[in-house]
Amino acid sequence: MTDFWLQYGDEMLPVIGDFPRVGDYLPSFMLVDDQKRDAALESYLGPKVIVTLLSVDEEEHGGILLLRETRRCLDRWPHLKLIVITVDSPSSLARARHEHGLPHTTLLSTLRGRDFHKRYGVLITEFPLSGYTAPAIILADANNVAHYTERLVDTRAMFDFDTIDTLLQQGEQQALEAERAAEEARQQQLAERELGTERLVEKAREIEKFTPKTGFGNR
Repeated sequence: MTDFWLQYGDEMLPVIGDFPRVGDYLPSFMLVDDQKRDAALESYLGPKVIVTLLSVDEEEHGGILLLRETRRCLDRWPHLKLIVITVDSPSSLARARHEHGLPHTTLLSTLRGRDFHKRYGVLITEFPLSGYTAPAIILADANNVAHYTERLVDTRAMFDFDTIDTLLQQGEQQALEAERAAEEARQQQLAERELGTERLVEKAREIEKFTPKTGFGNR
């Protein structure tokens, strides 16, 4: 039984699995990149965006057009690692990179990670797309905690880029505020340290005033 359906033309196709929710830790995975190298989630450090597509061979239906618009949305946030996952073979991903460029984009195949579909809640189970990954997007922080998750209900639809952009702006503002607070705390510590040093010097001078002067020649 499924609680999520994906429209593909006139077809309504069930999508199953445990789609991550905001606040969830992302499940680990072991996939393969377009150079046929193993790729684990843990190898991608820092904040990241994970996008699943139907196929890089598709244009309008959860494919290259969706990826192109996603990359345009993320252009303002170069610190984010974009990871694109499909059922396409590594060779097909390599061809797509050659044809479409796709700089600063990691392309991964589920060829050696068939459990990925269910663990990420994107497994389409009925003809004509049985076994494909449903289009979805997940924004996660450096600790792999999800901050935004969305599955498309129609293969021709786009992700909610306005909400994603707003969320990223809020995150950037929070990061700036955290940096400012950390700098203020550092300056406060330095000021307190300097004040403490000044008090020690002043105390030493006071002690010196009341210390008798003696020498080897005095009797």
